Amino acid sequence: MPLPDDTSRSSVTAPLPVKPGGGHFASKDNASSRTTNDDGRSVNAPKPFRVPELEPRRRGKLWRRLLIGLVLLIVIVYGAGVVIFSNIYYPGTTIAGADVSLVNAGSAEARIRSAVNRYTLTIEGSGFSWQYAPENADALISASAAAEAVLAQNEPFKWPIMLYEALTSANEQTASTSLDLGAEPDFSLFSSDFDQAAFEESLGAAIDAFNGGRSGTFDAASAFDGEQGAFTVERARSNEKLNRENVIALAELALSRLDATASLDALGTDAFVPLNGNIDDEQLESVCDSANQLLGTQVTFQMGGTEVASIDSSTVAQWIVFDESLTPSIDQEAVATWAQDLAKSLTTVGTERTYTREDGKEVTVSGGTFGWSVDTEAFSQLVLDAVTQKQTGSIDVPTSREGDRYAGAGARDWGSYIDIDISEQHARYYDANGNVLWESNVITGNPNQGNSTPTGVYWLRARSRDVTLIGKKDPETGEPEYETPVSYWMPFIGSVVGLHDASWQSEASFNDRNAFRSVGSHGCVNLPPAKAQELFEMVSVGVCVVVHY
Repeated sequence: MPLPDDTSRSSVTAPLPVKPGGGHFASKDNASSRTTNDDGRSVNAPKPFRVPELEPRRRGKLWRRLLIGLVLLIVIVYGAGVVIFSNIYYPGTTIAGADVSLVNAGSAEARIRSAVNRYTLTIEGSGFSWQYAPENADALISASAAAEAVLAQNEPFKWPIMLYEALTSANEQTASTSLDLGAEPDFSLFSSDFDQAAFEESLGAAIDAFNGGRSGTFDAASAFDGEQGAFTVERARSNEKLNRENVIALAELALSRLDATASLDALGTDAFVPLNGNIDDEQLESVCDSANQLLGTQVTFQMGGTEVASIDSSTVAQWIVFDESLTPSIDQEAVATWAQDLAKSLTTVGTERTYTREDGKEVTVSGGTFGWSVDTEAFSQLVLDAVTQKQTGSIDVPTSREGDRYAGAGARDWGSYIDIDISEQHARYYDANGNVLWESNVITGNPNQGNSTPTGVYWLRARSRDVTLIGKKDPETGEPEYETPVSYWMPFIGSVVGLHDASWQSEASFNDRNAFRSVGSHGCVNLPPAKAQELFEMVSVGVCVVVHY
């Protein structure tokens, strides 16, 4: 059979490739999607297997189902939230200081009542302190009404927003200890038994008591700081009065929130009424500096080597006054008054003294001429000079009379002395160490004739020999009541009353304690002649003489 002409056919069917294991692979005809078999015939080839794809309509149904499910879930969750937050409180909710987060009204009521039963409010600061405590919980807040009222504010249909705000605010520390005085206290949850007027009255009374010792003005007494020894702004502010209205407003705002404490620091400068109405710190600083320029005196005053008084900055501060423009100056009248009062207190002449005699007898006596007497006029000028010149050091108090020693008013201020005991009708002469140098029985003035020997603390004015004592003139005769010569004359009250020898008195009378009531003198102290001589030769002018019962 002849070979086919190569040009007589448009294509030649190539033999199918042999697949491993026998047989042939089918080949696809690109033009007709047909294949040829082993004998070269064309046959329809089966379509290759493909994963079926969802049709658009089926995909839409699936998404609708998912969306419906999601909506139903949201509705269920939202509805559940509405139900839940219609009955419980949001996180971070507090009522009357009690945390009621995520509990129902019943539990909240119990917590509120427990918190209020322990509640107290303390207002304090700048030295002021006041505390308020209700008699019981019902007297302040109705726990059940408060629980219901707050729960009613839950707005459960807005619970997602409310919950978000509650959670975010719980994590943010937004609480502030400061209070806005412009805000009105919210007592809407308080019981009808709460007496706001009584609360204000009680706090107001405490404020008034605190302000009672404060003048509200700038003055030396309140502006001087004793510890620093100077005028200071801080000390001056201590004379400010509490602002009654602002402190009550602070307390009511704190009470409405049931805060445990409220500090006056929250009010700042509004806690007090400004000094003199409008003085600021800069002005106060200037005034204090000017006043401090007047300080600096540091002196002590002495009498008989004993320190009796002193002047320092704290003393001078009491004498500084301020005019209307707050210019300071020394009040000279106040200085003079201080000096005069001190001089009077330092003077012992004629004052009552108490001492224990060396034999143990306690004696109280007043009157007389012995002791210390301050020259008031000279002392006043001396003090004024010390203050205005800002002197320092020690200064002796000028005196017109002096005792033997200075021990203060009411104390013994003599050393050696003659003790004349009228009740004992006995006299003793002691030295400064308390030793008896001389003693004798005496006869004093006759009290039955109005001639009692005057009591008091005196000093021996003279020592004279051979003197004639002359009494006052008798109005009827014009002659002296007596003219009595004595050998030893030791007067201690002018030249009228003194110790002297009395030779006309019997020894028996000197030994009789009651003799003075019948044979007593005109006021002098009679001595046996020998004893009068002994004493005369021992004593000197100026020695103290104490006459007492």
